[in-house]
Amino acid sequence: MTTIELKKHIYENNKIEYVLNNIGCQFIKYHSGKEFYSCANYNGDNKNAVNVYNNEYIRVKNWTRQKEFDEKSDLISLVEYNKNLSFPNAVKYLHKILNLKYNFKQPKKETKEIKDPLQIFKRVKSGYNRLINVEDIDVLDEEILDDYSSLLHISWLREGILPHVADEFGLAYSYRYKRIIIPIRYWVNGDLLAVNKRTTIENFDELGIEKYMITSGYQKSNNLYGLYENYKHIQKKDFVCVFESEKSVLIRASRQLKKDNEWDKTGVALQGKVISDEQVRILIGLNVEIIICLDNDVAIEDIWNICEKFYGIRKVSYIKDKWGLLGDKDSPADARNDIYDFLLRHREVYDIRKHNEYLKKLEK
Repeated sequence: MTTIELKKHIYENNKIEYVLNNIGCQFIKYHSGKEFYSCANYNGDNKNAVNVYNNEYIRVKNWTRQKEFDEKSDLISLVEYNKNLSFPNAVKYLHKILNLKYNFKQPKKETKEIKDPLQIFKRVKSGYNRLINVEDIDVLDEEILDDYSSLLHISWLREGILPHVADEFGLAYSYRYKRIIIPIRYWVNGDLLAVNKRTTIENFDELGIEKYMITSGYQKSNNLYGLYENYKHIQKKDFVCVFESEKSVLIRASRQLKKDNEWDKTGVALQGKVISDEQVRILIGLNVEIIICLDNDVAIEDIWNICEKFYGIRKVSYIKDKWGLLGDKDSPADARNDIYDFLLRHREVYDIRKHNEYLKKLEK
């Protein structure tokens, strides 16, 4: 079921109270006159802390946990909070307790052919509606991670990656191969798809040692690193920052957004400089502002080329250092937090003016 279908099923089958009981809510009471349930949080004693509205949207208002809940929150959000689950796993959990078959699908949208000289939406119809079936994704056995030591290598600690971030993303170390271990999880359900191993040997290039060694057969074009771990925060902040490397995602997760002092879990990584049709589709599906944050050596034309894939579909912007604040090949994530915050605040929206400028460059 889609999330819309799932919530409709819960509402029409009077399963709201059943779900609330299953996720540990206490003092559940239905107010028939106002058509909502009141209850306490699983970790609280305020009997009226949570209101759950009895309609097909099943909106949730959590009066004592307003940092974790907003106007978009619903019963799935409450499952995420109570059970400490990601959004995809919360959906899977609901399917399980309701004895429903879990089969991830994107809702299909009807599209009308638009005759437009710029053909803004043609790419959506022709390519980006393609959906990778979860069952077609090859996964690894979690036990392979047992071969590595669960610790944060000193080099990445010095670069600013914090221990709690290393724990959350499952970073480890191989003493045998002298490599940092980076587990890569599928953005839909957290399945282990691959392991990337980064060497810690100095002058590795002169010694003929590969910097990265990734699991053979892993198709990075079907995934976005960090989206599984950061999905909930991206939805809360209403924007996603698209970096090249896993390390950029980890560094930003170890920093705080200046505006609200929360950990900056808004990043995902392409794991390269090229974006695939499937990655475009995934980003469009997030329904948030898309901020392109590629390394400083990427030409503006290449950045605009990526922005074109979202233009007219989602708000898209980009970070480009015009002030000489970054090194030649630095990622914006490498910068000090105040510099990154400055670059983020001065990001440029890819609007019709830049779109037309890009088209003119193509004509040349």
